[in-house]
Amino acid sequence: MQDHTKLLVWRKARALTVSVKEIARTFPPTLAPGLRAQLMRSTMSISATIAEGAGRATRVDFARFVTMAASSATETEHHLTVAGDLGLVEIGIVSRLVDRVVEVRRMLYGLHRALIAADEEEPREPTKSKPPNPAEPERRSEEL
Repeated sequence: MQDHTKLLVWRKARALTVSVKEIARTFPPTLAPGLRAQLMRSTMSISATIAEGAGRATRVDFARFVTMAASSATETEHHLTVAGDLGLVEIGIVSRLVDRVVEVRRMLYGLHRALIAADEEEPREPTKSKPPNPAEPERRSEEL
């Protein structure tokens, strides 16, 4: 387990959430009513999923949550692009926000690689083979 607040990627994702919220607030409620909610949900999910994963007991579990956060970043990129396509957000603003989303996603991929590599380098205790059970018949390799 680790303190998610010390992760630069979490801080950047959180700041991105605030920026996207400010933009989404300007969406007219009658145009693409679900887009605002989906955009906010996917953006908030990035930092929230990082935080949740950091609280997991193993690196492999944390890495799984980092992958989910990267997926939420991709979803956020899509929603921002659609908002631009619909004229809800200026293309220049969409471009800057998408650049930030891509930066966060790249950082997440790097964190994922680091977590998996650290897990693979961690020494494992050798597994002890079970003594033969006299109640079970011995199997020959050709039976398997």
